[in-house]
Amino acid sequence: MKKDGFSVIMPTYNQATFIRRAILSLQYQTYPNWELIIINDGCTDDTDFYLKDLLLDKRICYLKKQENKGMGCAINQALSIAKYQYISYLPSDDFYFKDHLQTIYNTFQESNDIVLVYTGLQYENTDTLYHTGKIKDKRGKPNYCLQLVQTAHKKTDDRWLERNEEVTEDLFIMFWNKLLHRGIFAMTNQISCFWTSHPSQRHCIIGEKYGGGINKYRRYYNVKSPIRIRVSKEKFIDENILYQKFHNTTICKDNKPLKILIVGELAYNPERIYALEQEGHKLYGLWINKPTFCFSTVGPLPFGHVEDLNSDIWEKEIQRVQPDIIYGLLNFGAVSLAYKVLKTFPKIPFAWHFKEGPSICLRSGEWDKLIYLYTYSTIRIYLNKIEKKWFEQFIPAKGLSFIMDGDLPKKDYFKDCFSPKLSSKDGEIHTVIAGRMIGISDQDLQLLAKNKIHIHLYTENYHFSRQSQINHYKQISPNFFHAHPHCAASEWTKEFSQYDAGWLHCLKSYNNGDLLKASWDDLNIPARISTYAAAGIPILMQNNPNHIMATKECIKDLNIGILFKDYQDLSNKLKDKELIDKLKKQMINQRELFSFDYYVPKLIELFKKAIELKKQ
Repeated sequence: MKKDGFSVIMPTYNQATFIRRAILSLQYQTYPNWELIIINDGCTDDTDFYLKDLLLDKRICYLKKQENKGMGCAINQALSIAKYQYISYLPSDDFYFKDHLQTIYNTFQESNDIVLVYTGLQYENTDTLYHTGKIKDKRGKPNYCLQLVQTAHKKTDDRWLERNEEVTEDLFIMFWNKLLHRGIFAMTNQISCFWTSHPSQRHCIIGEKYGGGINKYRRYYNVKSPIRIRVSKEKFIDENILYQKFHNTTICKDNKPLKILIVGELAYNPERIYALEQEGHKLYGLWINKPTFCFSTVGPLPFGHVEDLNSDIWEKEIQRVQPDIIYGLLNFGAVSLAYKVLKTFPKIPFAWHFKEGPSICLRSGEWDKLIYLYTYSTIRIYLNKIEKKWFEQFIPAKGLSFIMDGDLPKKDYFKDCFSPKLSSKDGEIHTVIAGRMIGISDQDLQLLAKNKIHIHLYTENYHFSRQSQINHYKQISPNFFHAHPHCAASEWTKEFSQYDAGWLHCLKSYNNGDLLKASWDDLNIPARISTYAAAGIPILMQNNPNHIMATKECIKDLNIGILFKDYQDLSNKLKDKELIDKLKKQMINQRELFSFDYYVPKLIELFKKAIELKKQ
């Protein structure tokens, strides 16, 4: 027979500064029959120190893991040893009000059919420095699922979803749904606990809706293995499938393999660097601690054999490794770290590869560091010829340079599994947008629909913030605007080749041919161009005659797309089957230019040249 009382489970990871408050709130409970099971899930902070005196309480069981295994695994370990009839949860950053357990216990006694009880909670404080409207609710925080701190249930044989199965911030998917068939969910109608809002909450680490994502999750919990993660309702990532080809032990092809230290972050298509390993070179990683965007990829990496350096002692780590060359990249979030490394180790050859964006560096006060990197790096890698000319306005030294985009994928994604065109089935034109929809107005959308031209949108990131806009487009063009979930790189060719053409950003330029006036939109070549290349489909872009634009020059030089005057002009050209077929063949012929592997031999040759120059 199960003992009458509560087994309170506290999974904790690096929340030492909160944990004493949580435990004291349990010790103050008016309900006396409880035990606390703390699972230290690989904490790297001072959790042990903050707990030491509190562990004298015989009601507290403390279990410690050497490596973080995830919340589901930690809770399941506690469930296996819990001795009481009821299971309650106390995250180490939250706390109970004094009657919390008593209130839950009373509710359980109302009916034997009740399997889960939840309380109301307070989720904000107001004071003279901060004021908000609603701060508590008898059901829970609006638009959030039931939180651990407000929930208790009868002990069952059910177990939580673990990291090796799937990562999600939705606790209903993780566990609550497993109890639905066992009985009633009842509420206490009492607000009896506090849910603490801060940036390191688990849902903030995972959900793109809250600024999280797979890279933030991996970095925060130091996850080394491939992850299956749902970061939004529309985006599920399975790294086991995505990176299954990028784990083999490499055979050294280069007779003089290099030790390459990657500094910063890898942004989109991070697996590209495995191409360097395939040539036999040894890679190390020194990553920014906080990824800037959800797509700012940092280690530990779920592919290849990159050895990460300890960022707390990075100077000693670099001295230990003695890399042949340092490869700094890629977006503005990496500028500060790359700058420190270059200043500290000026004698080691340094290649600087930058993408987004100079305007952000200017606004954030990182401009001086960015120009220092371009001035004093041994190798300067530019995205395209126009961007190279633009940056050279600011630097006196020229030196070694190279032209290569920063987000190029591995050629492994450039497959031959082309799909039949949707247009061959219904006789209408089907176009695709991989990423954000930029520059197409309501009137443009309606004109395209009038010409029976469909737009299929695959939003890559932050789908939630764009949902209202997507709904609006569906209303004004219900039969010709279609929204789709995330498409993994391994499926690019099959999925996107069913369309007739792919949209880039539809932007107007204002530089009038003057490089001094060029904006980031003029200098950039969007990452989605490689996605379209993998699918072998032409590119669509507004012409902007008499203006300097890197993407326009790329389309013209390679003859891989349509530069249109207006949307009626575009409609006419899209209906020209002979033209579209010609552009499609040209894109397929040129598509390896948009893969990272294509540039690896020249890149390594340049690295070796830089090493020789430093020796002189």
